Amino acid sequence: MSSFPNNFQKIKKEDLPSSITAKYKVGDLVKVQPGNPESLYGFYINGGMGVITDIMFFKAFGFETYSPQIFYMIEYKIKWVENDEYGFVLEHSLQLMEI
Repeated sequence: MSSFPNNFQKIKKEDLPSSITAKYKVGDLVKVQPGNPESLYGFYINGGMGVITDIMFFKAFGFETYSPQIFYMIEYKIKWVENDEYGFVLEHSLQLMEI
């Protein structure tokens, strides 16, 4: 038995259920906070600030350890403020910076 999905695919925004929406938009300045106060996920990223340059949507399903279920993830491409590099961060590790 595995807790990894049998199927993981990138999808278009139009293919998301109406109940799933991106919390942030391209151009937003965000602070990346490693980890998630509600779980252990996200510990592998470094903190910092950046601008969202792209938003990607993913669909995962086919878990063997529980009854099959579908879940969606939203990932943001971040252009870091402090250098000329990019990172990819899940929504739960971002916080909008008010200017």
